[in-house]
Amino acid sequence: MKVFVKDPSSGLTQTHYVENNGLVADLKDQVADSMSVPSEELELQFGIMTLENEQFLADAGVLDEVEVSVHVALDGGKKKKKRKPHTTPKKIKHVHKKRPKALLEYFSVDESTGKVKRLKNESPNMPGVYMADHPDRYTCGKTGTMFYKLTADGKRLPVPAQKKKVVEVKKEAVKADSKKKGKKK
Repeated sequence: MKVFVKDPSSGLTQTHYVENNGLVADLKDQVADSMSVPSEELELQFGIMTLENEQFLADAGVLDEVEVSVHVALDGGKKKKKRKPHTTPKKIKHVHKKRPKALLEYFSVDESTGKVKRLKNESPNMPGVYMADHPDRYTCGKTGTMFYKLTADGKRLPVPAQKKKVVEVKKEAVKADSKKKGKKK
């Protein structure tokens, strides 16, 4: 009976001749000799079934001109990688706060005439998006377009003062040691 054995190291298929009533152990010995590997380290697999040494080839379903694959036992891999401790604090995500009646900031109604007046400028780049009104500029939140507010003579308004307090860094005088530093003698 002719059996094709697929070699895992080279990827080539070898042909082996065995008797019809032969044992799996006989085929395993032939494969071990051709691969120069001890037969105890090899496992033969036919389809999804692993072939045992005591089985007959015919009982295992191995017929003429079938392909049997060879598997070699390997040592285990490395240990699981240890996770690094996080040194920086977790980033706090921005949470959207819903503002009730926010639409009232965009429009006002003139009570005498009943006409609606826009309180905020609409962005020229994104129709339907209103620009934020800062003390010195108008800004579009979607496109980043910015228009600076100007004085009567056409100059830009000064940047408003920041409310944050500036922390002063104190420098301490370092005294020089009279002793020499370095390797001891």
